[in-house]
Amino acid sequence: MSLKLKQKQFRTHLRVEISGVRTPGSEVKESLEIWKQIAELCNRSDHTKVLAIMKLTGRLPMDSAFQIAKSAELIGWSRKFKLAVVAPRTVTLINIQFSETILVNLGYEVKMFASARKAKKWLLS
Repeated sequence: MSLKLKQKQFRTHLRVEISGVRTPGSEVKESLEIWKQIAELCNRSDHTKVLAIMKLTGRLPMDSAFQIAKSAELIGWSRKFKLAVVAPRTVTLINIQFSETILVNLGYEVKMFASARKAKKWLLS
């Protein structure tokens, strides 16, 4: 797996940084492994608010985004979680916005941002 996860716990939220290069053909598997780890961190630490910084390269195909979002509950992602995703690179933000739409339609509280400051403000509101 070429994706890496760093995490830091704060009193109010969990901050995670996902970095690396997506492997074509393995996007779903890689992403589900990372998001499962994050869900487990949330459950172990009793955090429900997550600030996720996406420092990824490589494209996420639409069908992969759909499969990942549809699998959220299966990997332990709870509807009680509130997720603010920061994609500092415009190309990454545009690429993952479809995931936001799917997750919101499935009842999850998720929002994508280009700015960490705006994301954190929304997350903690």
